[in-house]
Amino acid sequence: MTTRNRFVRWLTGDPEDDDLPVLPSSLGRQQGNDRTLSTALPPVENNTIPYDVTIEEAKVTPGAEYWRAIRIYHLAPYENNGRHHIFLDALSPEGVRVRNSEAHITWEGGQQTVVLDKPDNEPGANFPMWKWQICSVRMLGMPSDTVHGLRTNHADEPNPDGSASGNTLFHHSFLIEFQKVRAPETLGTILGRVENSREKLTVDLLREGNRIDSAPVNADGSFTFAALQPGNYEIRLEDKRQSVVVSGGQTAEVVITLSPRNSIIEGAIENGSGMLLRLRFEGNVLAEGTLGKSGTFRLRNLGAGNYILQVLRPQSNEIVVQSAPLTLDGTNQRRVDLTVPVDVPAPKASLDHYVLLGAVDQPSTRTFLTLLAPILAEKRLLFGFDMHEAAHAARVTIIGDGHTVPEFVLIYLTTHAVKVERLAGTPEEIRARLREL
Repeated sequence: MTTRNRFVRWLTGDPEDDDLPVLPSSLGRQQGNDRTLSTALPPVENNTIPYDVTIEEAKVTPGAEYWRAIRIYHLAPYENNGRHHIFLDALSPEGVRVRNSEAHITWEGGQQTVVLDKPDNEPGANFPMWKWQICSVRMLGMPSDTVHGLRTNHADEPNPDGSASGNTLFHHSFLIEFQKVRAPETLGTILGRVENSREKLTVDLLREGNRIDSAPVNADGSFTFAALQPGNYEIRLEDKRQSVVVSGGQTAEVVITLSPRNSIIEGAIENGSGMLLRLRFEGNVLAEGTLGKSGTFRLRNLGAGNYILQVLRPQSNEIVVQSAPLTLDGTNQRRVDLTVPVDVPAPKASLDHYVLLGAVDQPSTRTFLTLLAPILAEKRLLFGFDMHEAAHAARVTIIGDGHTVPEFVLIYLTTHAVKVERLAGTPEEIRARLREL
């Protein structure tokens, strides 16, 4: 006999089956039903508000499992047939009955634990209520919603034709279904600020020592990491690290303070055109570069510490002149003017004429060398690719434009008292001019 047939027999009062009712599929749940757990909490079906029934939600941390009351149903007159019971069921996340689970029913002055062990074709357990009893029910074994206000002393509910029905005073029943669910993880946010921020900074977000995300630091020094799972994180910026705890639904604020790096050293090196300017920080070389024709320089974004400026001859790495120690605090500005002595001897020319080509790996250099090799051999001209070697010559002919041999090479050679000329144009034009030398 099917569940539906048994229920119909019970509705009609068939004397062959006077046990407690087997509720129909519209009320009870069979194994393998469609009430499966999704990423969202299952909806709550509740028609008991007119009967003063309330639900007290479980206090549970995000991500934890608990029993959720998913169905609180007052049986209709044709379903109840004069009973006065609480029918109970408990489902797994997949919608299958959790057999032998326990429900705890309390009332003023009493309590009882019931085991859900009934056959699958009826609710897992039932509890008869007596007159004036007001019950609450929750599941055991983990946090659980609690359903309050279950009682039988509701008014008569006659049939539509006015005849007596299955719901009369002290004859009302309820079906309560619980399901195992997992409380949603509420996500959190990190809102950060960088003190003494600079351009083009990037903040790393680490969890358990591994970088899981990065974020740019905005012009105002702010940065944000959103939609984060609750837990412990670490913010990394340059050599700074700071721990932060993210809570679900909350915004954690963090401030990272960098040492200021806004100091500037600027000035001019008289007679410094083509010289090498080197900046040392705490004894180490921080930066270096070739000075232009004017000899002026400006070094920015310097942090606190002790610095020294040095001017060197590139070919010998010899220090020609250097500054006194410069103490910066990360915010101040210093000006340094130095003079390269005019009597500093330049290396004596050991070559008469040198032809300087561009870097060996440049395609144009290979082209020039192929076309010019016969003329270079005919005129017995020394050639090469190194500006330091060329600086030992009295006269240097540079082959190619500023893209082939950069302008700073010409400046460098000039500062070494070398007579310099540049031959630019097509390979054929350069070959013709070189033949005239």
